[in-house]
Amino acid sequence: MISKNQIKFVKSLQKKKFRLESKCFVVESSKNVNEILNSNYKIQQIYATKNWIEKYKIRDDVSINQVNQNELQRISSLKTASDVLAVVYIPLEKSDFDFSGINIVLDDVKDPGNLGTIIRICDWFGVKNIYCSQETVDVYNPKVVQSTMGSITRIDVIYTDIRKMIQEVDINIKVYGAVMDGYDVNQIKVNKNSLIVFGNESNGISKEIKDIISERITINKIGSAESLNVASSAAIILNKFCN
Repeated sequence: MISKNQIKFVKSLQKKKFRLESKCFVVESSKNVNEILNSNYKIQQIYATKNWIEKYKIRDDVSINQVNQNELQRISSLKTASDVLAVVYIPLEKSDFDFSGINIVLDDVKDPGNLGTIIRICDWFGVKNIYCSQETVDVYNPKVVQSTMGSITRIDVIYTDIRKMIQEVDINIKVYGAVMDGYDVNQIKVNKNSLIVFGNESNGISKEIKDIISERITINKIGSAESLNVASSAAIILNKFCN
């Protein structure tokens, strides 16, 4: 059974304003919820069907509210609700920057699906940190969380003034920018400690960031497509940097 206040609260978390106020976000689907359960994230409440509760052995410290499918549909952001939804506390954001290894920087990436996919790609290639401009879509947006397929539990996503951050990085850290008119990524020598900047879906990397990157890189085009999706670009470039 779910109350009207619970419905109102869970649905409010679809908006960034209320996520910030409550310091909570929503996770849906068995895959994502189980990833959360096996992580360091703290769960406020799980809403699940009887079948889901009987199928999965949930530890005693997790609060579970048994609901039916219709009730789940009322609080879900999905077109067709899963059999489980969790309200999860937003953890404290890392305050220290670790630029060792390969790191991703996102400059005003707006599409939730793109951010979620980039998080999954980073998880695939073993990249641990994504640094985002303040204008980049919120990582706890329900569509971002859903498209990470659980990888959100293993990647640190940090929002900061990326211009200031890049200007202050150690001289041994190389800052690459993914652009249309750079050096072929397959021909460059990769610095083992690097930041790779990817820009907005429509406008690319902003001029103020372009002006301070160390090296411009691009993916060699063979066909006639005008451009690549930012998540696709990240996958191709990370395949070069991480192998």
